[in-house]
Amino acid sequence: HSSPLPVDLHDACLDLFKANMSDMYQASSWGLDLEEKSSELRHETARFLVVEAAATDTDGAGASNGAKRNVLAFVHFRFEPNDEEKPTGEVLYVYEIQVSDKAQRSGLGKRLMNIMELVAHKNGMQKVMLTVFKMNGGAMKFYLDKMKYGIDESSPSNFDGELADYEILSKVVGKKKK
Repeated sequence: HSSPLPVDLHDACLDLFKANMSDMYQASSWGLDLEEKSSELRHETARFLVVEAAATDTDGAGASNGAKRNVLAFVHFRFEPNDEEKPTGEVLYVYEIQVSDKAQRSGLGKRLMNIMELVAHKNGMQKVMLTVFKMNGGAMKFYLDKMKYGIDESSPSNFDGELADYEILSKVVGKKKK
């Protein structure tokens, strides 16, 4: 899907975000602002990959019968300049990747990130970037160990005196443009 998402799908994605991330955002320096997150999901350059469970109803109507969307996972991404002040190329920035409890540890997150890397490569992007809370040990381990991402040169931890509760991670997927 490209933005905007249909209202029911937007709401289901926001619900999944809340279920997975509310506590971490509330504990972070950013705080939890659901209106801001909702607006971010509606941004004109937002792109989405959404995985929904197959309808299990018996009337054959699927999700169109007014039932709530059953989103198992989603990725919200955008094509962005690699540096706001001095851009030298574009990257695929993963704003959100959320996997529901029932789909976690199934390989779905890895598959979605592999798709993001392929989309970035096919669209001539230099790298895939994302932001992870340091307190989210499972996500940090997933990206650093399993997906082979590294701490990006733009991450606050690379600058003396900058204390942040997050890291910016990246993985090169294409050649640097000259």
